[in-house]
Amino acid sequence: MNDYGIPPMNRPDIKRDDKNMAVLAHLLPLLGFMVPGLNIAIPLVIWLMKRDKSLYIEHHGRESLNFQITITLLATLWVILKFMLVGFLLLPLLPVIIIVVLVFMVRAAMKAGSGDFYRYPMSLRLVN
Repeated sequence: MNDYGIPPMNRPDIKRDDKNMAVLAHLLPLLGFMVPGLNIAIPLVIWLMKRDKSLYIEHHGRESLNFQITITLLATLWVILKFMLVGFLLLPLLPVIIIVVLVFMVRAAMKAGSGDFYRYPMSLRLVN
């Protein structure tokens, strides 16, 4: 076990289907850019359906869900600040923030595909 209580990396007992589902838990929330709410709904459904069947999918689904909730809360806060005219000061940072979020999601998907456990940095741990 490491500092986060996560089992050792790249365990050979993780099935290919579990890895694929974990990758989908990280990448499918990108559909939330087109349909708001899907970024939370997709990892939530994956996590609820598979959490009793695979520790690996449970971990990645939970991590993706926590990260998407965190991003949604930050976006909501930004919109509220924008209405108060303070958020316009943060507008130039928006492309940087989107790129950082995409990098985190792709990195998590790559780790999930290779059989590693991954934790998003700077993510609230709301779902345990």
